[in-house]
Amino acid sequence: VATLRDLARPGDGRSLSGHMAELGTVEQLRELAVHRSAYQLKEADPHTWGIPRLTGRAKAALVDIQWGEYGEGDAAALHAQLFADTMDELSLDQRYGAYLDLIPGVTLSTCNLISLFGLHRGWRGALVGHLALFEMCSVRPMGSYLTCLRRLGFGSRATRFYEEHIVADERHERVAIEDMVIPLVQAEPFLGGEVVHGARCLTAVEGLFASHVLDAWDAGTTSLLRPLS
Repeated sequence: VATLRDLARPGDGRSLSGHMAELGTVEQLRELAVHRSAYQLKEADPHTWGIPRLTGRAKAALVDIQWGEYGEGDAAALHAQLFADTMDELSLDQRYGAYLDLIPGVTLSTCNLISLFGLHRGWRGALVGHLALFEMCSVRPMGSYLTCLRRLGFGSRATRFYEEHIVADERHERVAIEDMVIPLVQAEPFLGGEVVHGARCLTAVEGLFASHVLDAWDAGTTSLLRPLS
């Protein structure tokens, strides 16, 4: 848990969400939404593969987190649907996979990592670590993206995805640590290193992604494989 908290602390380097809050443009918002659509339009599904691979309190906690991600049973509140609504407000195609030919490998790696962990029982500890850090690091950047959207004049249909995450992930962080990570490692101590490994992998791929996007924008070019029409 101490290692996860260390990994969750904001670093001293460049921040993609910080850039968006202060300087982000509509065109950069659109590019970022295209990047993130590879995961957000199927949000929560890869982590759900972990449910049958866990037991006891850890399983119940993962179900609790996923219940929130799936809108607590309300189709209109599915986080994937809320992101689709944001894309629609940004005049983007909200169909899953519509921009696959524009998304670079560094972005796809953030999605493939979760699928790798979720599809293999042997990586269940890494999946838990990935999800735990995901929830621990969510509130601050979601707030920054919300600030950007509001600064640029977007309304509630565009901002609801971020508003929901700010509220939900603050609670999910506690559930992930106290009810999922700790019970899992208490039950299966040999998974402790694997939990940390999953969290570190998340840090690595997200760092590469953010650097790629910011480097492209600093150079005055698109961060996608080719510009959006």
